[in-house]
Amino acid sequence: MERFDIFVKSGVAIATGLFSILTQNFGIPFAVLIVLLILDFVSGILAALYSKEKLGSHRGWRGLVKKSHTILLVGAVALVELYTLNTGGALADGIAGAFITIELVSLVENGRRMGILPEALDKFVDVMKGKAGDKVE
Repeated sequence: MERFDIFVKSGVAIATGLFSILTQNFGIPFAVLIVLLILDFVSGILAALYSKEKLGSHRGWRGLVKKSHTILLVGAVALVELYTLNTGGALADGIAGAFITIELVSLVENGRRMGILPEALDKFVDVMKGKAGDKVE
């Protein structure tokens, strides 16, 4: 299957949206996403320090801008969905679920950079980043 990562992220997004619909706990995935964005930013800094990479403010600001944009994007979808479409917020939660998957992969990647997590997770990271090639076994 080509781009298995898209299949997984889509599945997580659908499952997260369904979770929100079934439990009527709208907004929880968005809150989880914000926490994971912060944890990933901090773990990225720690991984850079651990691997003795140069910490540049430009690179840090770029990461912070990207994470801020993620929050703005999911928030904008939630606003449109809640106040224009008059729906519960399942779409925004689904999008948050897809971003949660991305942030978890990034946390694993930072753990690998520090040598905390086993090498066996390298293949997982490659698959989730769409770098594993055309076939996934």
